[in-house]
Amino acid sequence: MICTAALGAVSCGPGRFSSPLRIGFHGGLIAGRKRVQDEATYVCEACGEEIVVPIDLSAGESQEYVEDCPVCCRPNLVHVELDEGGQARVWAEKESG
Repeated sequence: MICTAALGAVSCGPGRFSSPLRIGFHGGLIAGRKRVQDEATYVCEACGEEIVVPIDLSAGESQEYVEDCPVCCRPNLVHVELDEGGQARVWAEKESG
């Protein structure tokens, strides 16, 4: 199968599929036949803004890191938990310290 990227999507074909396959980057990639989540959101506790973060599948099933809010610049402790299907549960709390 040959894949090319253009305008925020990937087109693949010909191969196993009879017509080209289009995959949106925001919707995730396909692993086997299941969609894998490649981004998620959390709400900044300081300013209440919903923040979009990329999901790094290679960083493990349970992740924790500090990220400054791009709106108010206050630090958030971001938690990411991945299930077996690649779906992420993301939440944040004020960073203490």
